[in-house]
Amino acid sequence: MAEMDKQASQTSDIPSSHSPSHSPSPQPFLEVMCKTSGITRRFAPGTKAGFALSLINNKLDAGTPLGVYIEAVKDGEEPINFGPSSVLLSYGTAWKLQTVLDGQPGVKKREGAQVMKLLRASGVMVN
Repeated sequence: MAEMDKQASQTSDIPSSHSPSHSPSPQPFLEVMCKTSGITRRFAPGTKAGFALSLINNKLDAGTPLGVYIEAVKDGEEPINFGPSSVLLSYGTAWKLQTVLDGQPGVKKREGAQVMKLLRASGVMVN
């Protein structure tokens, strides 16, 4: 009897795979892959898509295609598009967040640091 009690207490100490303490904890960040550079950037939970896109675009070299919005993609599924004021979300491990490039040829709007890079590349003196 004591042997059965010992085995029972040992097996109760083994965590169940269905135990809440062993469910995978969410990452403390979201990752967005830039289609232009191929670099994956990390953002805090609660980050708005427009802010993330602005930071991603401002790290690109002058003259490279800019992202116009962020989408969540998964093979065999319709993409989920994030507007500028949408909060970025993870829909699970099979879903990936990525930028979508502007398919229109021509001059694209550049923001902040991008304008400065473009001016410097053109030989314009900037402070």
